[in-house]
Amino acid sequence: MDTLGIPLAHPLTEAEREAIRDWLAGSLNRPHAAKDQWRKGGIATLALGRRFSVVRLTEPLVYAVTASTLPVTVTRVLASALHGPVIHTPSTRRFYAFTPPAAPTQGLGPHAEYLGCDTYLGVPPIELIGPDNGIDGYWAVPITRPGDLCDPARLAALVAAGSLELRGAES
Repeated sequence: MDTLGIPLAHPLTEAEREAIRDWLAGSLNRPHAAKDQWRKGGIATLALGRRFSVVRLTEPLVYAVTASTLPVTVTRVLASALHGPVIHTPSTRRFYAFTPPAAPTQGLGPHAEYLGCDTYLGVPPIELIGPDNGIDGYWAVPITRPGDLCDPARLAALVAAGSLELRGAES
């Protein structure tokens, strides 16, 4: 179980965690820099657009689609909807859904933005899976294996549903 009481498919072994770290850090020309940051318990800055990109989602969009602000509910809904990892940074009120590096073929609207090449993202250690970890950033939906990414079609559907919900709330 993780700190939110959400059972993982299986607890990760140290070898699996190291493979994930290697894969994430491989977005950089000097992967050891990211691994050093994580080893020290900090946030590592990773390059987007090679191995993975992200779609930055606003909290209002995520909370509208999950119908909750409770981390355990948000995690369950996002995990079920996206089938891939998501980071939350409370200070910026943003969620970051990890996606394949190709840009979406359709616009995402005002509550979501694709971030790819020439962009960097602060990524917490993979062990930080709860909001009360002392670092501003955690895996709202943990990464479970190298290459683990959100399904772009599911992500587009989530953005559309959340945007529709927000438009309805405004009227």
